[in-house]
Amino acid sequence: MNNSFIEHIVSYFNSFDKKIILVENPDKFLLREDIIKIFEDNNISIVNGTGIEQRIKFELKSSVTTLIFTSDDNENYLEDIKRNAAKTTFHLSNFIKGYHSSSILNAELDCLDILFKNPSIKSLSKAETDNYIINLFPKEESVFKNVVFESKINELLKSKIVDWLEIINEYSNALLLTINTKYLEEIIAIGDIINIHFQKELEQNFKHLFNSSAIKKPKIVSKILDYITHNNKNNKIALIVIDGMGFWQYNSIKSLYPPSFNIIEDFTFSWLPSITQLSRQAIFRGDYPDKEYIQNPKNEEKLWTNYWINKGLDKFEIRYNHDKIDTSNLERITKFAIVLKDLDDKMHNSTDYTDLKGLTQNWIERSEIIKKIEVLIESGFEVYITSDHGNILTNGWRGLHSREKLGTNKSGSRSQRHIEYIDNILADEFLEANPEIQQSVVRDDNAIYFKNNYNFSSKDSVITHGGSHFLEVIIPFIKIIKK
Repeated sequence: MNNSFIEHIVSYFNSFDKKIILVENPDKFLLREDIIKIFEDNNISIVNGTGIEQRIKFELKSSVTTLIFTSDDNENYLEDIKRNAAKTTFHLSNFIKGYHSSSILNAELDCLDILFKNPSIKSLSKAETDNYIINLFPKEESVFKNVVFESKINELLKSKIVDWLEIINEYSNALLLTINTKYLEEIIAIGDIINIHFQKELEQNFKHLFNSSAIKKPKIVSKILDYITHNNKNNKIALIVIDGMGFWQYNSIKSLYPPSFNIIEDFTFSWLPSITQLSRQAIFRGDYPDKEYIQNPKNEEKLWTNYWINKGLDKFEIRYNHDKIDTSNLERITKFAIVLKDLDDKMHNSTDYTDLKGLTQNWIERSEIIKKIEVLIESGFEVYITSDHGNILTNGWRGLHSREKLGTNKSGSRSQRHIEYIDNILADEFLEANPEIQQSVVRDDNAIYFKNNYNFSSKDSVITHGGSHFLEVIIPFIKIIKK
């Protein structure tokens, strides 16, 4: 086995005088697939199924196999099983001491072995534990193979049907790896190539998404509620909308998911232009957004409530939270909407990806988003995670002159990548006066928005949204259920 930590926990379970062990495992470490396989190789079978599945395993158990039944309560078994079983509670932190539990829960086995052999004298915070692990296994810049990545992206873009989920995942992982390294500029340049192809995709297909079927997946945010209705109308559903979260930021979150999560990963498109007033409204309206709509939590709650009442639900079954997750009294709640805005605030305060990566990691820890998802799942909810738009590192084209600002519609958006005039004449005048940007923008009725990486400001560097760049438009649509 050549892993002292694994040998130790295998020996621990083999030390019991009974071959059936009832284990309360709050951190779900024993449900990791690699742990289950290693235990199977050592004649220890971990069973986390229903009572019926555990009963079958109990009746058919061989004399040489140790059965580990995991549950939230060791008393929740029939008397004959309890009489023949030992009981224990397993916390990873009881075996690997001094390190922050959320940082080590999904660590590689080689890493856990080193931590097991080198317990920390004092209790480390999450940040201290993360830094310790990084120093143990430094991600050398040579690990990122730019040529290999570029070649893979080029192959994906050549496909007859482009797999945008694979592209956004590959690019997001590359971005995370190269932030604050010498490779970042090359990754951004590859992103420019991806975006050229993506703009062609939007030109050809975006308007067809408005009337697309939502049975298999929501291809655009306005179809999310229809998808939930078609597939989960009678289930308990929690929809978490994380304002301004790009796909690469979501990948930072998912790296911390516990092994008990069953994750179904997909994507959807934001509305265009990619501003909250339109895109998040489209989510909660379940339809085309209304340009006269005033974006605020009260109106958003009204949209969510009315949608489900029109589907036959009672008002007491519906809940909406803004900037919080209230998990009290969930028994009768079947449709739970949660909007988290903090990450969007952090995005608008960032001038580069290094800033935003650090702020994202801080938000993940302080918001306790993983723990709150766990509570929802344990309360019987299927959890969906999405965003209203992503974000993009942009350069200033120039700020708008006072005359150019006249007649612009005040949407309330903090986006610096789109402007909307009150009539077509003003939009025409703006483009005629600025022919140099006509290839860089999209004209959509009275709205004008960037499709590359410019913004309407004089700032050298700012992270924002509001255009049609693939990093703004391709957003996560994730389903999480209990294994």
